[in-house]
Formats: sequence, C-alpha cells, structure tokens
Amino acid sequence: MDKFMKKYSFLLTSLLGVIAVMWLVIGWNDMDMLRKLPIIYIAALAVHEIEELKFPGGFVELVTAMTGLKLKKLGLAKLGLLMFTLYATIIPAFISGYVWPVMATMFIGIIEIFAHLAAARVNLKKFYSPGMLTAVIVQFPVAVYGFYYLFSNQMVKGIYWLYAFIFLLIPLFGLQAIIVKSNGQKYGEFINNARKAMLTSEGREKTKNRIK
Repeated sequence: MDKFMKKYSFLLTSLLGVIAVMWLVIGWNDMDMLRKLPIIYIAALAVHEIEELKFPGGFVELVTAMTGLKLKKLGLAKLGLLMFTLYATIIPAFISGYVWPVMATMFIGIIEIFAHLAAARVNLKKFYSPGMLTAVIVQFPVAVYGFYYLFSNQMVKGIYWLYAFIFLLIPLFGLQAIIVKSNGQKYGEFINNARKAMLTSEGREKTKNRIK
C-alpha cells in the first residue's frame, strides 16, 4: 500500500477532482447549495494538489524541512491525507441539509491560506510555498463564498462553530499525530519545530539548512 500510494496518490486526487466536476455538471439543477459547496471544494482541492505536488511541487519536502520530520513511509502518509480529504468533503456532500459539516469543509480553505502564507516565509529565494497560489485564488474564494452564502441565508447558529471544529480539527490533529509518531517523532516536537520555522529567525534558518 505504501508504494502504491506513493506512486498513485496524486492520480487518485486528480480523479476525485474529475468526478466532482462531472457530479456538479450532471446534477447541478437537482442539488441544493449545501451539497454543491463540498463538491466544489473537492474540485478546488484537486487543483491545489497539482501545485503542491507536481507543478512546481515540493510542499511535502518543505514541511519535512520545517519540522525535521523524516517520512519513512510517504505513501502511508498520503493515504492518511486522502482518507481525511474524503472524510471532510464526501461526508458533508452526502449528508446534505446539515450546515455545520459544510462549515467544516469551508474552514479548510481558511486554514490552507494561512498555512501556506506562513510556510512561504521560509522559502530560500522568494515569498512562496508550493500550493500558495491555488490556496489564495481557488480554495480561499470558495471558502469565502461558502460562508457568505451560509450567513446571507441565516443558516449559521453559534453552536454550529463548535460542531464544525470538532468534526474537522479532532480527526485532523489525530491523523497528524499518528503520522508523526509512526515516523519516530514526538508530536509536540513536530508542532514546536513548525512554530519556530514560521515565527522565529532561528527556526527559519534551520529550515533553510535542511532544504540545502
């Protein structure tokens, strides 16, 4: 499985994007916006993955340099990421009618832009991290429109924020911790290294040395 995912995870993500576009084209008139939004985000995520992993690619390498994590099983890490993507987008699409799972999906687009802008600070040559452009011009606009739609139609209740954060962040941090620990690093060390790389000159210098 590790070798398969290492080789084909990008193709699987791209296939999901194509299926999402076809789903939207075929079923657009029969869907409400609560179903459309997560499906649109699947397509946006597929576009984002092209920049992160292929053109120009290198985001995984940047993250490992920032955190000092040595990925022994990259394919299994990609499998975990794919499973989380399916969880955070397909479930909200299939249980249409519930607002808070859609809020969770849209929140990913907000997280992505800040993560990539923070990672861009450690770039050796220019203010850029692989995936930053599509995070800014694709994912973020989808998230902004999604929240605009939900708020303008008065669908958001205060308790929904709690539900959305639980739905999204507990599995996200849990998966992250499993991947980090399975590769021999303490999760606290991983988070601390990432924080230093993004916020301190010492951390950025260490990251640049690892990239070299």
